[in-house]
Amino acid sequence: MPFHSLDVAAVGYHLLAPHTVRCQELAASMSLKPEQLQSLFVFSLAVHDLGKFARAFQSLAEPELPELVAPDSSLAYGTAEWPHHSEAGAVFLKAFLKSELKHHGLQVWGWPETSNGAKDFLRVMLGMAFGHHGKPVDAGSNKRPSPGFPEDHQAAWEYACEVASWLRPQWPEQAQDKDWLKHFKTMTWHLAGFAVLADWLGSDQSAFPYQSSPQALDDYWQTRALPQAEQALTRLGFGKPLTASFFPGVRSFFGFEPTPLQQWAQDLAWQPGPQLFVLEDVTGAGKTEAAMVLVHRLLEHRQAQGVYFGLPTMATSNAMYGRVANTYRRWFAGEQVPNLVLAHGARHLNPGFVQSVIAEQRRDHAYGDEEQTASAACNQWFADSRKKALLADVGVGTVDQALMAVLPFKHQTLRLIGLANKVLVVDEVHACDDYMARLLEEVLRAHAQQGGSAILLTATLPHAMKRSLVAAYQRGRGLNAETVKELAAFPLATRVTDQSLEQTPLATRDSVIRRVEVETFNEAEAVIDHLVGTAERGQCGCWIRNTVDDAIAAYQTLRERAPDPSKVMLFHSRFVMADRQAIEQAALERFGKTSTAESRAGWILVSTQVVEQSLDLDFDQMISDLAPMDLLIQRAGRLHRHRRDALGNPIDTDDQRQPPVLHLLAPSYDDQPGPDWLSAHLPGSGAVYRDHGQLWLTLKTLRDEGGIDMPGRARHLIESVFGDDAEAQIPEGLQQRHLDQEGERSSHRAMAGFNRLDMEQGYSVKASHGWMDDVNIDIGTRLNEEPSITVTLVRQDEGGMLKPWVEAEQFAWELSQLQVRESLARRLPEWPQALAAERDSLTERYPGLKFSRLWLAEEESSMDYSQEMGLHRVPRIGRKDENNA
Repeated sequence: MPFHSLDVAAVGYHLLAPHTVRCQELAASMSLKPEQLQSLFVFSLAVHDLGKFARAFQSLAEPELPELVAPDSSLAYGTAEWPHHSEAGAVFLKAFLKSELKHHGLQVWGWPETSNGAKDFLRVMLGMAFGHHGKPVDAGSNKRPSPGFPEDHQAAWEYACEVASWLRPQWPEQAQDKDWLKHFKTMTWHLAGFAVLADWLGSDQSAFPYQSSPQALDDYWQTRALPQAEQALTRLGFGKPLTASFFPGVRSFFGFEPTPLQQWAQDLAWQPGPQLFVLEDVTGAGKTEAAMVLVHRLLEHRQAQGVYFGLPTMATSNAMYGRVANTYRRWFAGEQVPNLVLAHGARHLNPGFVQSVIAEQRRDHAYGDEEQTASAACNQWFADSRKKALLADVGVGTVDQALMAVLPFKHQTLRLIGLANKVLVVDEVHACDDYMARLLEEVLRAHAQQGGSAILLTATLPHAMKRSLVAAYQRGRGLNAETVKELAAFPLATRVTDQSLEQTPLATRDSVIRRVEVETFNEAEAVIDHLVGTAERGQCGCWIRNTVDDAIAAYQTLRERAPDPSKVMLFHSRFVMADRQAIEQAALERFGKTSTAESRAGWILVSTQVVEQSLDLDFDQMISDLAPMDLLIQRAGRLHRHRRDALGNPIDTDDQRQPPVLHLLAPSYDDQPGPDWLSAHLPGSGAVYRDHGQLWLTLKTLRDEGGIDMPGRARHLIESVFGDDAEAQIPEGLQQRHLDQEGERSSHRAMAGFNRLDMEQGYSVKASHGWMDDVNIDIGTRLNEEPSITVTLVRQDEGGMLKPWVEAEQFAWELSQLQVRESLARRLPEWPQALAAERDSLTERYPGLKFSRLWLAEEESSMDYSQEMGLHRVPRIGRKDENNA
């Protein structure tokens, strides 16, 4: 145990080496010298397992070494009397402060200080290390006795004094300053993340083999711990940071002329230090490439060492991954190979890339039912491939992974340090609801606090939301928040630095300046007729529905009516990852930028909201169920997105098709609508978008405007629905529902504030109302009426072996998974009791499956799965095989 403690301290010694950017930025934020921060962190890690000196923990093992104390099986480890070793460490420290340190003074650990501030600093700093199992620990009441026999207490004390004598921690003179200590507390979240990482890496037996032969601790430190830690970190890529390449300009890097936004990003006079960028421009204006320019420049100026792209959905993550995969290697100089990880699915992982940030470690002997070794925790955490993306050099995934950094999930500190020294890019930021937006504010604040830069991309951001996000970042930087002025200009680029807040109005490129007329259908039958006619004319069309069930119903009807049923496609969220990616790829081939008249003719896509963001699709005709204004603008961005001739072939001149028209399926407009104005006609839409007042405002504004003018009327369109003055325009019949939803939105923000960690409390149990196990990503990051469940589809081969639904050489289990709401998952049949042993064996071999519900999809049930329709209900009439036929 003492050798292991020094192994972990040695990892920390190299992780926070003074020459690293991570150490320099953290030290600067704490008003410490890098060498001083390193020494304090190392001493904390050297005593991180102090609680293992307690006899109850020692009795978990029975090594055949006569020099050690005999185990006592009567001691109940993990109880109030004999607490978990991480908690026991905090109790040991409390006992030291009441006895030895009070008696002899802190000078026995090399600190000629006697103030209460110094003791408070010890509690905060060492408490951070004691919480290395993923959540803070509590030392309990002052009356709690030391957790062991007197000789255990003495051994722990002598060990702590021994390592302090030659590690010589450089204690902070500022400890008696209450303001400094308060700020230091907030930074312990970041140190705690590095402590968890150091413990995991220092527990790898392949790098740090167990040693039972006696050796002086300072000798072991110099000859074994430090060299082994350096080798381990070098092997994992922590040893030498990547070197960024020189940014040559948009034309040279991307091979095309820059848009005005990209030109601004390229020519921006650079400033040192962390920065926040908010890029507002129309769909198709090149915001992603502009963000990549800023990322490259931040890397080039050594203001970041990596990047994480957070997207609103898995579909948008997949689309972004493809764009990043073609670019990211050129951000770095020479033949360096940064690791790139997709935070879900993992289909696109190139075998040439480093696929695992940390490889699976050998298993330790378990401590007990309630105890998990560091290597076991490491293996389990990384069994979920989504989590690797935050520690990779370049990660792409959903924004949820970042939001979990400020929620009381176990090991959330790993997510926080995963963002350290990275640029956080959040695309489609307007897609965050009130709850997520409040959490994103906390993420920006925490990220700014640790010296991080961020880029927010949006086409339709309400000013109030922008104001809150900017203010949160400014608070994280310790700035007096300068209010963002509301400008009518659009597009608009905003930059926040420690020195200034700048908003720059921009032009946009000619190809995205356009008007889309808006017309309305009041009946679904009229939409079917319109799409059938579209197919008969040799054009392509899309109908975006607001619910999966409505999309499936429309798909089935169109298959019956379309001139060629095989040319009707369905896309929604209830497909397994492999099928979802196949549908995305097929959609890009049929309707993407390079699609031709031949590939497009007669094709109809029925989709849910998964198609409205990030996918570069272009339709001749589009129908959308009525939705809030910002979403309709996004959807309209997929209508005549690229220039084509009258047949649908790509051209370089002006578009030769008839002017674009967005058709809405909506109730008839009514100046004085009743409370059931929407729900009586479109109950699915009314259930998804509950503020019917905002939908009425959307329809009214589009009716008044006659269409969507971008970018000229962008601000007006958004603020007419979401602005501070919009509420007064809602008619009386919808006011109550609107006020109910306003109250719900306020409660959602309040719930986010309640659920979030109180970073001001430091890494402490006081920072949360309760810690959650890291089981389901949707618990906490999205305030749904019901959580989503990961379902893994399983099949049996001829020999009865359990196999993933999807056959693939790599990541077959991830590719066989889908997300559904809990009530729908409950409709799936329970796992057959006869196959319980086979299931247990499967989850033992693939730990990541423990986080999902397994479904033997070939069994008869009220639910069915197919490549064409995804997960869907089976009609009561007829058997399942007849339905598939």
